[in-house]
Amino acid sequence: MFLETDRLILRKFREEDFAGFCAYAMDAEMCRMMGNDPMDTEEAARVTFDWLKDKEERSYVLILRKTGRVIGNLNVTPVPAHLLDLPALTGKQGRSLSFCISRQYRRQGLMSEAVRGVIDRLFCEEGMDYVQCGHFDFNTVSAKLQEKLGFVHLTTMELDFKGENVVSVENILWKP
Repeated sequence: MFLETDRLILRKFREEDFAGFCAYAMDAEMCRMMGNDPMDTEEAARVTFDWLKDKEERSYVLILRKTGRVIGNLNVTPVPAHLLDLPALTGKQGRSLSFCISRQYRRQGLMSEAVRGVIDRLFCEEGMDYVQCGHFDFNTVSAKLQEKLGFVHLTTMELDFKGENVVSVENILWKP
């Protein structure tokens, strides 16, 4: 297990999490917000699930403690290479976060609780100087959550994403 909070358990994905993953990850709007291709079949969801379970070293499933239900996931990854050249990050150690939660569980403070717990661990136990997080400019839910957690603007970039021009807003939270 990676982390426990008052209402959540964060741990590595297991095979038995697949049905719960499908319940939130096959949502077309969720896929769009995350920049994923639609996962409109279990076969399509399986590709992403297996990658998170087997290839992404620090991908954690969010489990609601009260029910044992899989409700989302959170990934801790190296900061994207294109951001490491920014002067503000030179000589500093950081990690990047990405996360998603079932629409059914939004606006209950659950993702804030998970992200705060992970941030605390990254700062206090792993010695990071900052945590970086981004969102597409149309993802207002993620933007509001990052702002609520104290992230501030780092840079904005226009990207060619699967043949479409998108704006990525990159934010940062410095260790207090």
